Amino acid sequence: MDGDLISSHRATCGTNKWLRVGLSDKTERCRGENGSTVGDYEQCLKWLDSWEPWSVIYACLGSICGLATWQLLELGLGLEASSQPFIWVIRGGERSQGLEKWIQEEGLEERAKGRGFIIRGWAPQVLLLSHRAIGGFLTHCGWNSTLEEVSAGVPLVTRPLFAEQFYNDKLAVQAAVTWGLEDKSGLVIKREKVKEAIEKLMDRGKQGDEWIKRTRQLGEIANRAIGVGASSHRNMEMLIEFVIQRTRGQQFI
Repeated sequence: MDGDLISSHRATCGTNKWLRVGLSDKTERCRGENGSTVGDYEQCLKWLDSWEPWSVIYACLGSICGLATWQLLELGLGLEASSQPFIWVIRGGERSQGLEKWIQEEGLEERAKGRGFIIRGWAPQVLLLSHRAIGGFLTHCGWNSTLEEVSAGVPLVTRPLFAEQFYNDKLAVQAAVTWGLEDKSGLVIKREKVKEAIEKLMDRGKQGDEWIKRTRQLGEIANRAIGVGASSHRNMEMLIEFVIQRTRGQQFI
């Protein structure tokens, strides 16, 4: 996805340069243990099993989402208005009390019962993204989420919030292949925009089929890159060898 940028960086700065390393652990240990902190993730997976392939939208804006409660309300109402089955991950704890109060008072969870599934706190994201029923990911474009969705080959609706998320968004949506949807509403989330983006992404017409095809291709490329002898594997070995050579003969306390 960022191959051209890496090549340009090395040409400018020299070959012994390594960009940050972000690992996407797809082992069963990671897929199960991380998600088990949610407690009800098995129920969530059972719920997913009841849906057709590529039919469910997964929405998660990260563990440090700083959006105001009313913005999250708009997101929730947009998910509901889309008439698409969805999983919505919201943060737990005191900072979500306002959102929880609204969900209860407005009856969103009850209205969406059977079509919507709300996860509070940590979600087994790698496991969810690899499920056959997930057909789209509404994401903040955090680095881990970007790695995980690219590896899973899931189409995107992007909503970066801060820091490097905007750069990840550009790579995922624009630089690699045009297969995501980018929110153009600035810093304000509107339920109508959420509904429109989800419906456009999940429309399985000619354009939707093309997005699926391209995301699968990108996922295959990403997974090949981490294989033994492939680019990511070689670069990691080169970094380890470089550190060994530089530290050989040196004493550390």
